[in-house]
Amino acid sequence: MNRNRRIARLWITSALAGAGAVFSPCLTAYAQDAPNQSSDQDEENDEVLFEANSVTRDFDNGPIVAEGNVRAFFGARYLRADRLIYDPATDIVVAEGQVSITDEDLETAFAGRVELSGDLRDGIAKNFSALLANNARLAADNAVQEQGARTILSRAVYTSCDVCKTNGDKKTPTWRMKAVRVTRDKERKVIRFRHAYFELKGVPILYLPFIQVPDPSVERQSGFLPPQIGASSRLGFNIETPYYLAISNSQDATFFPKFTANDGILWQGEYRRRGSKGYHVLSGGIIDTENSPEPPPPAPGDSFEESTPGVRWHYFGKGYRDIGENWRVSYDFERVSDNDYLRQYDVERRGDLRQELDRGRTNQLRSNARVAWQKGGNSLTFDTYLFQGLRANDDVSTIPYALPLINYRHDFRSEVAGGRASINANIASLYRTSGVDSQRFTASASWDRDIITRSGHRFQLFAEARGDAYFFQDLDEGTEILPGAPGDPTRFETRFVPSAGVEWSYPVARTLGGARLLLEPRVQLVASPANVDTDDIINEDSQSIEFDYAGLFDFNKATGYDAFEDGQRMNVGISASAKWDNGLSVEGSVGQQFRLQSTSAFDPSSGLGETESDIVGTLNVRYKGLIGIENRFRVDNGFGEILRAESMAFFRAGPVRTNVSYVRLNEENVNANLVRREELTARGTLKLTDNWSVGAAWRRDLRGNRTIVQDFIIGYQDDCSTFGITYRRDRTRSTNLTPDNAVLLTFTLNTLSE
Repeated sequence: MNRNRRIARLWITSALAGAGAVFSPCLTAYAQDAPNQSSDQDEENDEVLFEANSVTRDFDNGPIVAEGNVRAFFGARYLRADRLIYDPATDIVVAEGQVSITDEDLETAFAGRVELSGDLRDGIAKNFSALLANNARLAADNAVQEQGARTILSRAVYTSCDVCKTNGDKKTPTWRMKAVRVTRDKERKVIRFRHAYFELKGVPILYLPFIQVPDPSVERQSGFLPPQIGASSRLGFNIETPYYLAISNSQDATFFPKFTANDGILWQGEYRRRGSKGYHVLSGGIIDTENSPEPPPPAPGDSFEESTPGVRWHYFGKGYRDIGENWRVSYDFERVSDNDYLRQYDVERRGDLRQELDRGRTNQLRSNARVAWQKGGNSLTFDTYLFQGLRANDDVSTIPYALPLINYRHDFRSEVAGGRASINANIASLYRTSGVDSQRFTASASWDRDIITRSGHRFQLFAEARGDAYFFQDLDEGTEILPGAPGDPTRFETRFVPSAGVEWSYPVARTLGGARLLLEPRVQLVASPANVDTDDIINEDSQSIEFDYAGLFDFNKATGYDAFEDGQRMNVGISASAKWDNGLSVEGSVGQQFRLQSTSAFDPSSGLGETESDIVGTLNVRYKGLIGIENRFRVDNGFGEILRAESMAFFRAGPVRTNVSYVRLNEENVNANLVRREELTARGTLKLTDNWSVGAAWRRDLRGNRTIVQDFIIGYQDDCSTFGITYRRDRTRSTNLTPDNAVLLTFTLNTLSE
């Protein structure tokens, strides 16, 4: 029994370290029926289960021969073979006939014959193949195990593609690497190829004297990532070649220089660090266009001012640090050298820096630093904000920066008059290098309570008392939204605005004609003093108001503190939905505000402020997730004109995926960066085969009757690779930015270039 135990231990441990040889007819039949080991066996390494149809020994101290469905279990490892021989005289173990070994990492090796030494460190395998992590496959004619850590393979093949069809027949993988010599180093977690040929669908396309790739078992390791290759009118031929550097378990960096034929090299990089108390990611780029080649002349009909060559740059960053249990310091900054830099070089926040809203496309960047404290029902934040305008007419000297913005909030944990109560204080200080400076202090106390009757009526009572104090300096210099005014350059203003109200709703659910119906009418009454918003208070944080049904029942629809919705008003709306068992659903809502007196708190283009507001609503129709349309709209209260419409339709069936969106915005507010626009955007993909697809995207300015952007895409994807070609026509124009035609090539090979 001791010798049987040693036999199992010898050939299991050594064979697991080896991984190479020619592909077996198909790698699908590996240890499928390997049973799970009991916890007792896992804990006791000396406990080995060894079984075979027959075990023979011709004489004492002679070879031990096990034949017929030989199986052995050693901890989490499992081995199968047709025949096994152990010779105590030579201390050699030989396993023959459909040998397969599966280790604790679920890596499986196959061989026709394995011969190992008794010291568990050296061994030779013939006709050997291995199924590694992430579906990678490594095979060779011969495999030699050295010192228990390195496997050297001769005439080897490596791929992460399936080599078998669903019926078990062999197939040519999408890509594979053939090499005269391959070394798999388990200590350094790399695979090295010497004199290698890279093949696509069996056709050699590239010779590499030496290449090193990460071992499939590691999640992250230094190495080159797939390049992005392109050509465009603005940049000429360009290629981005990322290199990933795994510095430690908690930090890494990526360098992705972008070579452009027209402007030279854009040097870019990103650094990330994560710890138990914080996370930081920093990214930036710089390019010197002083000595760059002359750009091509503009196309007929295009006119622009040539930008001044020089050093251009960007930097992005985001992170936080926890201090103790209650404090956190965080930041999120973005800055560029000039207005057109981001679009010129197609730079955006990527990876962990990505945002839902790319502010670089909205013509304004924002940087923020914050210190926050929170404990129980108390929270305190200190913020600073720095803005950068990207429009040609932005005046840097009049754009404000906030230093500081302080907010304190306390939520009472016990009920006050049967409801929830809180107090809030806010301090804001805005400064300009040349313009109005202002300081504001706001204090408020709020209370609300929900009451639900037995018949299902819901009442919400709410009240708020708020006071504001403003101090303005340098009023004669103006702001980015207001010109300078003659007179006293300083002014002190105060405002007290209490509000109280009640909201009623009555949700009703019914089943009618096979449909589940839900109907909810809502009425909200709010009372505040009238005419509290005057021109004496500069509105800087409430310029943009997006009035829709979702915000109809906000008792104060101002987005900041400077504006306040005053007067007595009533918000009325109703929402309804119907769902059928066949997958059809219809949802809709409509509402409006009525006022006893008009207010100057909002810009007239927002649809609010008059005694009757515009009508807002939604209408959504879906069928089984296959087809649907979603709508948000705002209609003029007097003439029925559609002032704002946002519609999106989609269709997903079979090989077709499409969506079309339409936006119509009649609001025009220069201070809020809103202009009249009407746009149509369409996207679609068609799957031609299991692997190939084509797609297109189109964005058109209907008001200006011009195309903004067009994309045409060809894509390929299978089990081990992705490939795409994108052709883009970008008609975006600015003072120094010409329209662009670009081609972009991207590809990824799993385990080789991820």
